[in-house]
Amino acid sequence: FKEDGKLLAVSTYPIGVGTTERPTPMGQMYIVLKMFRPTWYVPASIAEDHRKKGDPLPAKVPPGPLNPLGEYALYLSKSGYLVHGTNKPASIGLRATNGCIRLYPEDIKRLFENTPVKTPVNIVNQPYLIGQRDGIVYIEVHTPFEESGTTELEKAYAKLRNIERKSGHVLDWKKVKEVVAEARGIPVPIFDIRYGSEKNVAKTIEIKHPDKLYGKPELPELKTGAWYVLAAILRDKVDALRLAAIINHQGPQIPARVLSENDRHRVLSGPFNNMSEAKDAAKRLKIDLEIDGILIEP
Repeated sequence: FKEDGKLLAVSTYPIGVGTTERPTPMGQMYIVLKMFRPTWYVPASIAEDHRKKGDPLPAKVPPGPLNPLGEYALYLSKSGYLVHGTNKPASIGLRATNGCIRLYPEDIKRLFENTPVKTPVNIVNQPYLIGQRDGIVYIEVHTPFEESGTTELEKAYAKLRNIERKSGHVLDWKKVKEVVAEARGIPVPIFDIRYGSEKNVAKTIEIKHPDKLYGKPELPELKTGAWYVLAAILRDKVDALRLAAIINHQGPQIPARVLSENDRHRVLSGPFNNMSEAKDAAKRLKIDLEIDGILIEP
């Protein structure tokens, strides 16, 4: 958040965080350096992991579509950790980094512009957030990490019981448990402590889905005489569309689309100009997504 005149502006962004093996560190830090179009100096541990997978990395990766830091980077006081963009937008919302925090390209640009050096940074893991505004109680739930256990949920329930006791009204615990189960990641109004019910709670505002998503990759047309990679054949069309979207948002982009026939939905990557390009795409699918693609000749 930042001071905007007399108003306190709070901005939220979806992020990608560290894996179970390389978790994002918690605690208080600050920004020590800002870099536009940063060079990525590959840590030895990451270089070794890629070498074992048959994907050797250079000692440094210059700015460009192959750089996993994206266009903007904020370096934290804890050595080796950054808040940065990404060349793989599909990884946002996942535990997919080596400990850094990733943002969508459009979000990191905004954060970069509004965050000066020495800005304090406090990294927390809070899957359950509870707050009040104008008498309305809100709860925001994110899917907790598998290793988190139930401690944080128990704390959240204790806080809600305290609100219940102080207000003198009984909460709709069925509603609370529905919100917890859905884990939508947005604040949901659950209770109006002024009236002792949920019936007077303002409804969540529905945001119109844009006709075209920001940064949505453009797919080249299918053409004869080109090479392709068959990524999967799936029975569920939604699963096929989801997989195609993930492949499309790799960095650099691997073009992919769904070709449906009856109850079979093929996820096809391409077109590629030659066998070398197709093999390179198949290799990236294997390394990044553990997909065993099948080359399709012209």
